[in-house]
Amino acid sequence: MKYKLIAMDLDGTLLTDDKKVSPKTEKILRKLKKEGYKIVGATARTIESLECVVPIDIFTHVIINNGVSIYKVDNQEEEWMGYISKEEASEIIKEVEKVSAQIDLISDRKYYTYKIKKNSSLPFIVDIDKVEDIKEKIARMNIFLKEEKKAKTYHRWIVKRFPKVNCFIMQDSSDEKQWLIINPQNINKAHTLEKLGEELGITTKEMIFFGDGLNDLEVIERVGLGVAMGNALPEVKKKAKAITTSNNEDGIEQFLVNKLIRK
Repeated sequence: MKYKLIAMDLDGTLLTDDKKVSPKTEKILRKLKKEGYKIVGATARTIESLECVVPIDIFTHVIINNGVSIYKVDNQEEEWMGYISKEEASEIIKEVEKVSAQIDLISDRKYYTYKIKKNSSLPFIVDIDKVEDIKEKIARMNIFLKEEKKAKTYHRWIVKRFPKVNCFIMQDSSDEKQWLIINPQNINKAHTLEKLGEELGITTKEMIFFGDGLNDLEVIERVGLGVAMGNALPEVKKKAKAITTSNNEDGIEQFLVNKLIRK
C-alpha cells in the first residue's frame, strides 16, 4: 500500500511525558512533509494549547477539539464540522452539575472553566460563572465527575438524555482517570480525518495513524494502518494493526523510518 497521509494523536503519542516533541521525531516528520506526505495532528487540544507544546509547522493540517474542526496550517484557515449550542450546553450543565467536579466548555482557542475557579496564568484558560459569558461557538465539553468510577453509568445516561450530541468516555494512557467528552453530534477524530481525506483525495486505506488513548480507538480501526504506541491502553493495542515503542522512545520516528524510509 502506498500511504499518503500520516496522522497522530498528541498527548501520549507525539508528545513525550514532559510535553515535548523529540528532535528525532520532528526531523522525520519534516522530512516526510517535504517529500509530499500530508502530516496531520489529531488532538483534543485547542489551537492555542497546541501552539504551546508543538512547532505547528511540522503539520500540513491539525484536527482539533477531538474532530470538531480542521485547521489548515499553511493558510491558517479553520473549517468547523459542527458545534454545541449555548442552549444545549446550559441544559447539559443543569443535568450534570451535581455529579461533576469540573466542567469545561471549549471553543477553538479557549478552555472556559465552569464550577471551579482555576485562576490560571495560561492565556487559553478562562474562568466563567455561566455559559452566557462565552461569546464564541462552543466546540465541545469536558465533564469531570466526582465519582470517576461511574463514568460508564453517566455516559449511558447522557447518551439517552441528549441524543443530539456525541458523548464518549475519555482516558489517557498515562492515567486511570476517566471523564466524559461531549462533542457535536456524529463528530469525532475518525469522522473528521475521513472528511479531510475526501477533501485531499486520500482514502482511509492510504492513511497511517498513531494513537494511545480511548479517543483514538475509532481512528485506529478505520485507517489503513492503525499503530498503537508502546504506552497505549490495552484496548487500543488490541485494535491496532501494529505496535511501536512508547512516546518517550521515539515510537513514531522508529516506525516511520522502518516503514517508509527503509523500504
